[in-house]
Amino acid sequence: MKKTCGLIGVVLLALVLLAGCSSTATPMSTPVATPAAPAKSTSPTSNLPPPTSQDAAWAKIIEAAKKEGRVSVYSFNMTGDAGLAVTRAFEAKYGVKLDIITGGGAALAERIKTEKRMGTIVADVMDANTFQISNIKNIGATVSAEDLPATKEKGVFFIEPSANDPQHHKLIHTMLYYSVVANASQIKSSDEPRSVKELALPKWKGKISAYDPRQSSGHYNYFLPLLKRKLIDQDTLQAIGRNDIAWAATSLDSAQNLIRGQYPLYFGGGTSPFAPLVATEPTLPVKLLDIEEGVVVYNLAIGLVKDSPHPNAAKLLVNWMFTQEGQKTFVGAKGLVPIRKDVPDFTPGMLRLTPTKLIVPSAEEEDEYVRLFQEGYLAKLWGR
Repeated sequence: MKKTCGLIGVVLLALVLLAGCSSTATPMSTPVATPAAPAKSTSPTSNLPPPTSQDAAWAKIIEAAKKEGRVSVYSFNMTGDAGLAVTRAFEAKYGVKLDIITGGGAALAERIKTEKRMGTIVADVMDANTFQISNIKNIGATVSAEDLPATKEKGVFFIEPSANDPQHHKLIHTMLYYSVVANASQIKSSDEPRSVKELALPKWKGKISAYDPRQSSGHYNYFLPLLKRKLIDQDTLQAIGRNDIAWAATSLDSAQNLIRGQYPLYFGGGTSPFAPLVATEPTLPVKLLDIEEGVVVYNLAIGLVKDSPHPNAAKLLVNWMFTQEGQKTFVGAKGLVPIRKDVPDFTPGMLRLTPTKLIVPSAEEEDEYVRLFQEGYLAKLWGR
């Protein structure tokens, strides 16, 4: 009996010990699960190119531009509503203040030359035409803008921004037509001059308004390509400029002379001074003429000023001018022809023209015209 009780006690003790162990042990029926390997993504692969070192470099330029906080541009294009539109859009996008100093292209180029001589550069960017950008490039006052991403987009431009300068010092941002402009309410279509040579005739004596050739490079943009191609001769060119022309202090003044009906014809400044006015008031009787010698294609351009106080903000502005947003903003407000294919032609009213013949000056021609302008060739020829 004692032996049996002892055996029962041992069994009971073993059961107690097993019960105590079971309170901390993991039951065999519920093993610990190991974490599952992440499922392979089935989302579509992005068609965007992977980030490059150029992307990182441009991000640093944007960051540095925002720290600089402002950029100054010398421009004869960003006037009036166009200047306001560019300022508002650019500042809203980047938070960088834009200061626009306006004036004639030649005067602004001389101002940059003076700043360079004095060693106190104020301008960050020059916005004019290719002619005046060449003017300051030739004295070493510009730097290359080759690293701007917007100018490297493929298949979006009618004209490559660097088409006129493979060194990327002057970048074309807008196309401009140079020809004779008429007040259609004063001249019947049948009486319009068909040839530029007609501007020397007595019938147009005292009836033409133009920008003073001592200040304007526009006359060089228009007449010298005709002269170089022997479409007119120097005697005819001299007779045109001495046909009792009403010389105005600015291209806008001469344009308004025509709009007010004071003079029925205008030459030498392209469509640029008229387009914003006609865009605001489409019924203005301003007509670009399809002259038989040809319509000269000239381009508005922009460039980076060397040793500028805000070099990164300058790059940011110039790059933005070649984006779809920048083109729509500027060209839309100015009423001109864009170089991007994804931006419409905003040329208003009778200024819009499909020329029968186009003349496109080469980069070498422009350099020659710069030299002749600096020598005052047309001012002397026309007795100014």
